[in-house]
Amino acid sequence: MSQAYKPFEFDRVFAEDGTVLRDGHGANNRMLTREEADAHAAEAVDAARKSDEAQASREAAEALRHLSGHMQAILSRMEQESTALREDATRLALAASARIAGKALDTYGADTIEECVREALGDLRSEPRISVRVAPHLAEIMAERLTNAAEDQGFEGAVIVRADDQVATGDCALEWRAGVIERTATQIEERIAGAIEKWLARENTAASHEDDTPATTATGA
Repeated sequence: MSQAYKPFEFDRVFAEDGTVLRDGHGANNRMLTREEADAHAAEAVDAARKSDEAQASREAAEALRHLSGHMQAILSRMEQESTALREDATRLALAASARIAGKALDTYGADTIEECVREALGDLRSEPRISVRVAPHLAEIMAERLTNAAEDQGFEGAVIVRADDQVATGDCALEWRAGVIERTATQIEERIAGAIEKWLARENTAASHEDDTPATTATGA
């Protein structure tokens, strides 16, 4: 018994330039015209182009996201370093001024004490006696200067100057029946340092609020 063989029909037919002219199975599949083949090829190219553009857009967006993160980190680090530099500069200036003030007190300590006592004597005219404690090496000169200051201020009581090893140059303590006044460079430095720390804290808080304020963009009509 003989068997009839049917010629193999290729499902996909290509043109010489590689364009698909027919693709599919069965007898109902017709051969594409050149125009149709060109149209399908153009659609494929356009789809590939759009896919590449979409991928490029995603990659660009991802790169921008990473760049934005790096910029935020850099700006934050710069702000921290700026704050640290401002604080260091302020504290350095305070330390330098303390050294300068210390040198000045070594030279003008007696003048500083006399000025302090003169201011107090105006409110202590009715006191029978006041005692002033000063550094030992200033006791003798201050006794004479404060006696003269008392006469100038109209103070009729006695002014007693005592040497005290615990009192630094330029410092003094005034004592009378009802109270005492102490003038120390250490206390003044502490008050100044406290004021500076409060100022720095306010500056840092203000800078932090500015960083947290959302930026606004003006838009035209």
